[in-house]
Amino acid sequence: MKCAKCGIELPACSDRCGSCGTSYARICPGCGPAESEEAKTCAMCGGPLVSVWNPTIAELQALGIHCFMPYTDDRIYDIYLGGNRDGGGYVFHNTAGYTGPSVETLVLPSMAEGRPIVGIWNEFFCVGEDFAPDAYEKTFERMYPIKNIIVSEGIKEAGIYAFFGCCGLETLKLPLSMKKMMYDFADLFSNGLASFPNGRPRGPVTVLYAGSERDWSGVAVPNLFNDFVQKGCIRLVFGSGG
Repeated sequence: MKCAKCGIELPACSDRCGSCGTSYARICPGCGPAESEEAKTCAMCGGPLVSVWNPTIAELQALGIHCFMPYTDDRIYDIYLGGNRDGGGYVFHNTAGYTGPSVETLVLPSMAEGRPIVGIWNEFFCVGEDFAPDAYEKTFERMYPIKNIIVSEGIKEAGIYAFFGCCGLETLKLPLSMKKMMYDFADLFSNGLASFPNGRPRGPVTVLYAGSERDWSGVAVPNLFNDFVQKGCIRLVFGSGG
């Protein structure tokens, strides 16, 4: 695997990058965080563990990745990138969950300060108003340089508008842990592979899934996603772990 921060190759079960000091935690793709930092196999299922990026909230904020971590004295709620459950409901902040720079490759973490992140909330990259006529070009120039998004192992859900606005996306890497991939790419491919209104080329997008085709059959996806695969707008590749 590669370090989420500096990009150098790391051993399979690393706890820290020797080059930049980035922290990692061990998880089982099916069961969640490991019971100990030294474990190499899952205590629940016996399967192998993998190392995932484990940043602090301060590190995420510095990168423009917003993760809301609500808790009470008696319970820690499910944590999402860009939103959170709060006492049975959802809190909406009406702002994009990602406000960082237009990097070519962006890694989305599945842990924060040792706590698992369940999924990616709706409108993580852009909200609807970002593509209103008076804001279209500015938003497009911010989002078009983002070509590759890596969703870390451990993330289980991607909301309906999780990747809304990623107009320059070329590769989306999904983990074996993903159970609900509800984003359907409708904002990208409503006009097929025709160029964007400003003349910039559009798609296709390669979706790299870490599991097998059989594993993918257990992932909930919208019908429109499958339609775009059939039309060649999405290229779905299996077994792309590591």
